[in-house]
Amino acid sequence: MDIIASRLRELRKLKQLSQEDVAKYLGITRTAYNKYESGDIKPVRKLNELAILFNVSVDYLLGREESTLESKVREVSPHISGQLRKYLDLSESGKDIVDITLNAVYEQENH
Repeated sequence: MDIIASRLRELRKLKQLSQEDVAKYLGITRTAYNKYESGDIKPVRKLNELAILFNVSVDYLLGREESTLESKVREVSPHISGQLRKYLDLSESGKDIVDITLNAVYEQENH
């Protein structure tokens, strides 16, 4: 297994997400995501999204950084994990509403 595939699998398990959860987040099929974790396909176009989801750098995913998983991945509370799962199950219009609301609240609290 190559380094990208290995790290994707470890990160997904650490975040307690299923392959289906990650595939929904990326907007691809579970089968396509499975090919990333098996090393059959490189996730070239999805690297940034994967780095954001797992809170690591693209360099870490590519094996250019040798930091441990523990130092690169924030522990996620069960509440946040549950919220992410709910978000992933929303329709595109539902996700748009959540995104707009989150951005508005964020802007209000940070300005």
